[in-house]
Amino acid sequence: MLGSAEKPYDIHSGSPVAAEATAGKREQALILQHSHLQQELQLAAEFQQAVLPEAPGVSFLEVSVIYQPFAEVSGDVYDFLQNREGEQAIFLGDATGHGIAAALMTMMIHIGLEGIRRNMPTDESIRQLNKLIAARDTGRSVSAVFFRVSPCGKLAVSHAGHPSLIIIPADGSPLLQFEKGGCALGIFEDEPVPYEEELYQLRKGDKLFAYTDAVTEWSRQDKEIFGLERLLDCLSRYRRESLEDIGERLLKDLQNFSEGQPCKDDLTALIVEYTP
Repeated sequence: MLGSAEKPYDIHSGSPVAAEATAGKREQALILQHSHLQQELQLAAEFQQAVLPEAPGVSFLEVSVIYQPFAEVSGDVYDFLQNREGEQAIFLGDATGHGIAAALMTMMIHIGLEGIRRNMPTDESIRQLNKLIAARDTGRSVSAVFFRVSPCGKLAVSHAGHPSLIIIPADGSPLLQFEKGGCALGIFEDEPVPYEEELYQLRKGDKLFAYTDAVTEWSRQDKEIFGLERLLDCLSRYRRESLEDIGERLLKDLQNFSEGQPCKDDLTALIVEYTP
């Protein structure tokens, strides 16, 4: 007799020992699965970074890029296209959501832009891109701004449910925004709110600021957001700085405002200067 001591059961008996062993195996499997997922996300992030273009090297424009994904992969997308007339087009978009699904939408944007004829008006380019995405019925949308600058400074811009492109005049006059909107890409193929092209004549030293809404929606602990008014004030105060310094000062202001709260969205901004 072994007295009152409990007998050790084998792993097939349904005992606590068996349950603990089974839980350990499940935990190891989950850890392995998580590791594989992280590796796949890292590969996706590297691929997405490789697809993003470098700033264009044209004689009449300088471009600086701020690109800060919220997670491994981003739903923000930008691209640069040039036509035979030497005009430089710039696209900035923000796909809904985060993660792999949003990142796949950015790949669709890159592919769609490659298929667009590069001397079309900006509103027609946006229109064709919208039809491409809406026809796929992904259930997701992309807000966007698409603008083109000619060597002589003619600016053409169209918006698709996106924050307005901001003009920072070199002469010190008030900053300018555009009024026409349009629906985000991919929602309605029949375009209930028409895309419209707006024009502006740039002068030497004028700057352009295109951004995704994470810039103005970065919040602090009390939920107050940075907001458009603060953004415009920053851009006005730093207008004489270099493009890189404007970006650095703006990011510092955002971080100071947030009081250490991280940005909870993908953040991208393109700062452009007309330098004929």
